[in-house]
Amino acid sequence: MAEPESVDPGAGPSLFSSLRSFWGVIVAIVYTRLDLLTLELEEEAVRAVQLVAVIIGALLCLGITVFFIMFFLVVAFWDERVLVFSIICSIGIIGTAALAFIARKMILERPKFLSHTLAELKRDVEGLRPKPETAPGETKP
Repeated sequence: MAEPESVDPGAGPSLFSSLRSFWGVIVAIVYTRLDLLTLELEEEAVRAVQLVAVIIGALLCLGITVFFIMFFLVVAFWDERVLVFSIICSIGIIGTAALAFIARKMILERPKFLSHTLAELKRDVEGLRPKPETAPGETKP
């Protein structure tokens, strides 16, 4: 009767266990990157909704305020209608320019889309690249 082969406890891991651990690491890396990607997408969605809400609120307030200022000025200075209407137009132009500046500033100051995810992927790629071999007489920097 043949005896089963004994496994040497000092031998290295088998091919299948090495592949299993390799794929486990790959899956963990992909999972982490996808988790980071979804987090950044959620942040961008919240930021976009906030920006739209601020713009709509500002335009609504501006519209109501301009209407009542125009109404008040026309009633108060009925005899000088041309001057009042030119002042009202100037205020509208200044308000529009200020809101456009604020919106532009909000758009320019936002972080680059998916910057953290792209940085992590770049680090992953650099880590997977083979390192250059040094010559026998050289030292590593």
